[in-house]
Amino acid sequence: MYILKRIIVIMLIISVLSAGFCFGASALVIYDGDFGYEVNTSKREATLVRYSGNGGTVQLPEFFQDYPVTVIDRNAFSGNPDIKEIVFADTNTTVEEYAFMNCASLETVYIPENVVSFGDRVFANCASLTTVTLLSDIISMPTNMFSGCSSLENVVINDNIAEFSYGCFNGCYSLTDLDFVKNGVMLQSYAFNGTGAESVVLSDSLMAIPDYAFTNCPDLKYVTIPESVVLIQPNAFDFDDVTIRCFYDSFAYSFAKEHGYSYELLNGVKLGDADGDSYVNINDVTHVQRYLAEAENIEGIYFYASDVNRDGFVDISDATTLQMYLAEYELLYPIGEVITQ
Repeated sequence: MYILKRIIVIMLIISVLSAGFCFGASALVIYDGDFGYEVNTSKREATLVRYSGNGGTVQLPEFFQDYPVTVIDRNAFSGNPDIKEIVFADTNTTVEEYAFMNCASLETVYIPENVVSFGDRVFANCASLTTVTLLSDIISMPTNMFSGCSSLENVVINDNIAEFSYGCFNGCYSLTDLDFVKNGVMLQSYAFNGTGAESVVLSDSLMAIPDYAFTNCPDLKYVTIPESVVLIQPNAFDFDDVTIRCFYDSFAYSFAKEHGYSYELLNGVKLGDADGDSYVNINDVTHVQRYLAEAENIEGIYFYASDVNRDGFVDISDATTLQMYLAEYELLYPIGEVITQ
């Protein structure tokens, strides 16, 4: 009986070895050169789980034996002090959480279209990372993907990315060009907290700006908020340092007025141009008078322009002030100038 049991054990070991060290999805790591792999024979694919090379430029493998390397496992490269550049292979599709986190010397990353799935904090805290090209065919920037990459300066991403997830560029102090943000129809908290941009233009399809989306941005002076936005959380920006560029009567305009924040109108109009013809003349006096006689409507930004004495009302005193302007009286009001505030 003892001999029979030994024969069975030996046969099982031989079976494991001949199957590539695994039953279906294996937990055994097989090393080949600088890389360690796990092989899933049922899916006929390999996962890169370890790297033990000397760093520099690392070309990720396309195949292990006859198995395409599809997954870069969690923590596969994390904490490596010597890697400077990562080049993905055509078979790589998935990068799991923390895969390249804390790679202190990593400077350049090029992510092709075939990489379509990412875990949390894939490149977080890569302090030397300066250049990222993200052509990956995804629509959502992964959570905390580049959080803490304080040297990141150059970012090229695909135009299809519509959502900037929680903390994706948090703490990227050297990132000054946020032009790509205008494609984002959804923002999450801390997405651009602590970046170095001076100006941000938000998407015409964006509806809400969450708390801490753009806080701790010491150089941020202007943010352009479209009419589509219907919610701005009170801690979305450091508003005392930021001028809101917005449209008259938009939510952003009302928000700025209500809270006493600096703003500029994108649809600027000449003060006194009541009829909207881009001139200030006797026709505007007549237009205001007809409005007071309920023979004309004055709405929106032209109501704003008709209130030439800036008291919040359009009444006979505005018509009189316009007449005084046309008679070349000296006035305190900038009639004839484009008003943005």
